[in-house]
Amino acid sequence: MAKLIFSPEWLDELKSRCNIVDVISRYVPLKRVSRDFVGVCPFHNEKTPSFMVNEAGQYYHCFGCKASGDVIKFIEKYENIGFYEAVQILADSANMPVPTVDSNTAEKIQQKKAERQQILAVLKATAQYYFKNLFTTHPNAVLAQNYLNKRKITRESIVRFGIGCSLDFEGLIKHLKGLGFSLSLMQKAGVVSYTEGRYYDSYGKRLMFPLIDVNGDVIGFSGRLLEDKDLAKYKNTSQTPVFNKSEVVFAINLLKKQRDTLRKAQHDFAGFDNIIIVEGQIDVISMHQYGFLNTVACLGTAITAQHIRKLKQFSDNIILMLDGDAAGQKAALRSIDTLRAGGVSVKVVTIPDGHDPDEFLKLYGAEKMKELLTTGQEGMDYKFKVLASRYNLSSNYQQSKFIHEALLIVKALNNESEQDIYLKVIQKYTGVSLEVLRADLQKIDIQKPFYEREDNEEEPTEIQKPTNAYTLADMYMLASIIYQKPYASLAEFNTLSFEEDLKPLSNYITDCIAQQKEITLSGVYSNIDVDNSTNLVKSTVNFVFTPDDAPDLTYKSCILKNKEKTLKQQKQECEKVLESNIATEQKTDSMLKVIELTKQIAQLNKEMQDLSLEYVRRTDEAKKQKDTPKGE
Repeated sequence: MAKLIFSPEWLDELKSRCNIVDVISRYVPLKRVSRDFVGVCPFHNEKTPSFMVNEAGQYYHCFGCKASGDVIKFIEKYENIGFYEAVQILADSANMPVPTVDSNTAEKIQQKKAERQQILAVLKATAQYYFKNLFTTHPNAVLAQNYLNKRKITRESIVRFGIGCSLDFEGLIKHLKGLGFSLSLMQKAGVVSYTEGRYYDSYGKRLMFPLIDVNGDVIGFSGRLLEDKDLAKYKNTSQTPVFNKSEVVFAINLLKKQRDTLRKAQHDFAGFDNIIIVEGQIDVISMHQYGFLNTVACLGTAITAQHIRKLKQFSDNIILMLDGDAAGQKAALRSIDTLRAGGVSVKVVTIPDGHDPDEFLKLYGAEKMKELLTTGQEGMDYKFKVLASRYNLSSNYQQSKFIHEALLIVKALNNESEQDIYLKVIQKYTGVSLEVLRADLQKIDIQKPFYEREDNEEEPTEIQKPTNAYTLADMYMLASIIYQKPYASLAEFNTLSFEEDLKPLSNYITDCIAQQKEITLSGVYSNIDVDNSTNLVKSTVNFVFTPDDAPDLTYKSCILKNKEKTLKQQKQECEKVLESNIATEQKTDSMLKVIELTKQIAQLNKEMQDLSLEYVRRTDEAKKQKDTPKGE
């Protein structure tokens, strides 16, 4: 929508008047370090500053949570508002008139804002209605009361979490109509459904848990069936303009409230030591009743990147305590990768005897739970422990199967030092030398780890294609250019070709070259709707550069990889012509082209080998300089 409202030129003018350092300094104390400014990231909990603001490029980047963007993106994220609202704030501060929006666009913006407010009003009224229902003498209210008593949910918790119940399928509609809400609005809010000619309460005869966002707004519901019927036990709100299941964290509003209280009492409060993630609403409520107020749950068992971004505002340390059954174990294994990728530390606590947190607390109490929480295993160690439990490591055949699966886990890690750490873990389990494990690791291709495969999916035997090196090379090249790396030459850029998913970035750079405009990350955000772009564009914009003693050679090799990709594609097309039933004359032309392209590819390979040798020489030299004591 942003690009339909404002031209890139106007956005660039706005950002030139709103220096990113000046703007962010209003929210975050910044200190100049060399050419950049650094501070404590406002988007996740940290004590050591990892938040960098680049004044020359007019962008920010956090090396902890990987948040990055321009000044508009910062205001959006910090104030939790939309793009249009963020632009208005900056334009007002710069005394810069906002361009007149055509009537159709303006109307759509206002309609969207009004609709959101109306939906939130419906949801709030619905939550209040369900809450009042619970304290009536209606048979279904009594059923809900008995269930809560059985689960030992206190009156204080009922109020704290806003628990309620739906008595029937018609009462909610009558109540909301009486408040002036339309049936279509009720449907948009997800509280009313329509089937076979009638409207009815989407959660009829269920115990109701309101889902509340970090700002305290009710955005949806989770309803638990209380009668024995052939229906899903839990029913969550479907996707609506205000509700996205992959972002909802149950009890995050209470987490924020607790943090704000602690900040007022302790001015140096930096955040929670950790956050405990459990599986269901009842588990969260029980944990809170026993004093573990840093406990939340995600809807379902799948933890997403969106969940992590929300939780990182409160702590960088996550304790996973999902149910002790097979499903909980599998969910924990899958969640570890997502959490680690999101930049948080993760430990897994295994609840004994297949209990869930609520059952464990009822049986053993808070002190035993405290002890249990200290037994958490680091996420990767937990993976290897679970994997080892699947094999008889005294059997040579079983041990070789374990090693193969364990190496798949290690192969997916980002850097060699981390891989080496966990190769030593495999060595402890098997006694196989590190040299042999390293050699096997080089031969193995990236494949699904055991916990990502379905129960009926066989272990991988076929060699799969490795990660696309051409795409990685293109991403490195484009990221180097937009981040204005000194080695990022544009001399040959117009001769290169990029896959469709990366075209928005390559086209932006090509346009800047043609118009002799400076290429910046801020400019990328002005010209491209990054949030709604392909995953490759997002990954390139948020590219993480690893330490490199010869980045200029890496960049040159990426250019050669791009050229090699194009030549190989052309060669494949010619070879297809040779295989087809066309005239001999055309085949002769294609044969000559194949010969010429083969020569060019061979020449490129020689250049890449030379670069590789130079890279090794340069990095060895740099290592010797680092290892040589000063003064020698």
